[in-house]
Amino acid sequence: MNQAALYLRSSKDRHDVSLDAQRRELMELAKSRNLAIIEQFQDAVESGKDDQRPGFQAMLRALKDPMRTWNHLLALDTSRIARNQYLAHVVHYECEKRGIKVLYAKVPETNTVMDVVIRAVMQSFDQLHSLMSREKGLSGMAENVKQGWRAGGRAPYGYRLERTATGAVRDGEPVTKSKLVAGPEAAAVKRYLADRAAGVARRQAAKNAGLCISDSSLIGMEWNALTYAGHTVWNVHAERIAGGGYKGGAKRRPRADWVIQHDTHQALISTEDAEVILARLEDGRPKRYRTPSDYLLSGLLVTPEGHAWHGNGDGNYRVGKGKRVRQEDLEQAVVAQVARDLLSDSFVSELLREARKMSEPPPQTDAKPLREQITTLTVKADRLAALAAESEAPRPFLEQIRIAERQREVLQAELDVIEADQRSAAVLRAISEGEIRKLLAELADHLDHVDRSALKELIAGIMDRIELDPTSMECRIHYRIQAGEFVASPRGFEPRLPP
Repeated sequence: MNQAALYLRSSKDRHDVSLDAQRRELMELAKSRNLAIIEQFQDAVESGKDDQRPGFQAMLRALKDPMRTWNHLLALDTSRIARNQYLAHVVHYECEKRGIKVLYAKVPETNTVMDVVIRAVMQSFDQLHSLMSREKGLSGMAENVKQGWRAGGRAPYGYRLERTATGAVRDGEPVTKSKLVAGPEAAAVKRYLADRAAGVARRQAAKNAGLCISDSSLIGMEWNALTYAGHTVWNVHAERIAGGGYKGGAKRRPRADWVIQHDTHQALISTEDAEVILARLEDGRPKRYRTPSDYLLSGLLVTPEGHAWHGNGDGNYRVGKGKRVRQEDLEQAVVAQVARDLLSDSFVSELLREARKMSEPPPQTDAKPLREQITTLTVKADRLAALAAESEAPRPFLEQIRIAERQREVLQAELDVIEADQRSAAVLRAISEGEIRKLLAELADHLDHVDRSALKELIAGIMDRIELDPTSMECRIHYRIQAGEFVASPRGFEPRLPP
């Protein structure tokens, strides 16, 4: 049985429809549609032009909640949701994205052409809205920095955060901004940084200051030298990328990109000393490195004995401390061999044989008893819903409905698995050699057009491992499919690599 939530709103107009009258009409609508009301949101004496109504905001939070159990939203008419047409379209759009059907007691279930157009356009705005929100957030943080506030994050070692209320409230909590004030470790940090500016070795400076922290933490303090000089610094770190590492290959952006607001909090060292410390850190050439995500074959490339080849960060694969192979040459050779293998007769015959093996019907649970149990639970839920609609105290019936619904969901999930296995087996039994060739030809062609991250994912999906002998440089690709693995290049191949 489907479950629903009510949204009720009365305006400042004393002649407007009361909440009680709306509730009665919506209960009738729910009864006619066989819906169980499990949640209710309401705003009394609130304007429909205002989107900050407490009940309205609670409804928006609830519909975005992944644990929400209702899938229908009932209101008297469109003006209950909002008198602002664009706000109303936003609510409809958010409901549609989450599979929630909006029903009105006073409006027939038809859409105008304009409704359809606006909702279609809003779908294309989703990504734009995400980007705009990010840019607005970054702009807001930059403005906070310019005003001397922290842009977020923990206080550096030696400082603590002092928070100031802004007067705004978000999600029931007061919004605050923060500044740095000296903490109990400030004296030790001041001594350490003064020694480092004077050229004292890192561990000796830490010993002099009585700091018992790791080298990485000490280096982090040194990179924060301008903060310790009393300035708020933001936009230092580069953007992280999927798979690890940083955009552009360097952890920190160039100094020209840093946002610095001077003299925002108590300084522990002078700006001159801070610049000396940073200059020493930057004295060497900035390290630019390739991340594991840059190497197509990482995690797959091994020796015949099973030892892993690793990307060493400078454009090569290496095994142990010995042999190195140029990354670009090896990857091009492997991708070219994959394209040839996909079109080979041996690959097609192996794949067809494996498909036939996978299509053999395994011992399966009979689906008929599951369907019968699901039907029984559906009938039970319907009867309980009818009792709930007629009862003045429907809560016990609603709880039994929830239990029945959970039991039905478990059984339905089991049935879905069985039916999916049966459909897959039927497809594999019916597939022909020609169809397999066509699919593999499309996949081989796809290798030349897909971007690098997608190519890495594709290779990992079809391969079990790639054996590269560091002595003979013979390479053998082991492919895999759902039920196991087979070798399409049993004799291997020798990639043409420069000496």
